[in-house]
Amino acid sequence: MDVVTMLVMSLAAAAAAAGFLAVEWRILRNPALLLWSAGFATIVLGCSLSPVRAASFLVGVWFANGLLVVAHLLFLFGTARFTGRRVAPLWWGLLLAWTGLLLLPAGIDPTPAFAMTNSGLVALAALRAAHLLLSRAGTPFPERTAASDALGAVFLAHGTFYAVKALLVPVPGAFVSLVGFKGVLIQVSLFEGILVEMLLALLMAAAVRRRREEAMTALAERDPLTGAFNRRAFESRAAEALRDMAAGRQSGALLLLDVDRFKTVNDSFGHAVGDRILVALTGVLEACLPRHAILARLGGDEFVILVPGLDEAAASALGAAIRDRMARESSRGLPTAATVSLGAALFSGGPGGLDTLMALADTALYEAKAHGRDRLQARRLEPPAERVPDRSGPGAATHMSAQGGCCA
Repeated sequence: MDVVTMLVMSLAAAAAAAGFLAVEWRILRNPALLLWSAGFATIVLGCSLSPVRAASFLVGVWFANGLLVVAHLLFLFGTARFTGRRVAPLWWGLLLAWTGLLLLPAGIDPTPAFAMTNSGLVALAALRAAHLLLSRAGTPFPERTAASDALGAVFLAHGTFYAVKALLVPVPGAFVSLVGFKGVLIQVSLFEGILVEMLLALLMAAAVRRRREEAMTALAERDPLTGAFNRRAFESRAAEALRDMAAGRQSGALLLLDVDRFKTVNDSFGHAVGDRILVALTGVLEACLPRHAILARLGGDEFVILVPGLDEAAASALGAAIRDRMARESSRGLPTAATVSLGAALFSGGPGGLDTLMALADTALYEAKAHGRDRLQARRLEPPAERVPDRSGPGAATHMSAQGGCCA
């Protein structure tokens, strides 16, 4: 395929990508899409000017190829908006290097300097965009998705290609003439550009749509104040987890907890302080719980946790850790001390139903309140074959004090 045909195809692909992302922006209103669309529109303009390079080197080569650098900077800043990370405006300073090419002495072949500089600047912007998508350190970017990872991988491959391209500029035959579109790498670049333009546009839209779906799911499943799961989400996830645990006859625990004398706190200090306590408690729980635990706010100041694999000793240690950390949080940033009571339903050899565990944990929580609050109280649910009738309440009564000890 000749160079002119590939150039027209690249222009058409970039125009389609710009239009597609602009339509997506009209629907989704994500600013990243607008920046990405502007990047492709810039490529369209650059490709449109390329045919005049024989008549005007300044317009057809310097300005047209400089627009390719501008387009990738727009891709970079769009990626920063998408990931929620900040990119310093100094990145636009890359254009100073491109402007410096105008100072090359007349009478020398500018092809090597232009080709190497253009490829290097595009590589820097693309690789930085890939880093934003594939790195999670120090960023509010949510859990990675297949679409965002794929987008990062395309930017990584694209940036690597241009970095290698910059290194190959001195190779004989790689870049023969920028004006005449002569050289193996010029043809390869046009072909690579067509593929990358289509992939980037599709993955950009897919990543934003996936982010929107996650946001909508979070709104439906998360408590707006604390960010923990709500009751409906917990019941769905806990039921599935309990089925898996029953199949593997795995032990675990379901814990109910609430803030001691929470109504008094609200009445004395106001609901704003109560909300701060609930948010602080959620942070404490997230810090103390293992990653596979399921945490939810049931309503008011009541929280529920399902922890697979938790035995009696571990439950006692977890309860102590939660209470100790909450005490430290109260002393540092809350206007009043806040303590929590916990009731645990322990099971082994496979759990019972969710309703049974909730009732048992509720009984244990009531006992923790009755025994002075600020403690963990537990009851054990034995497997059906091992269950011993007990007139004192559901399950066999194994209780743990706040310090982890047991009493009848």
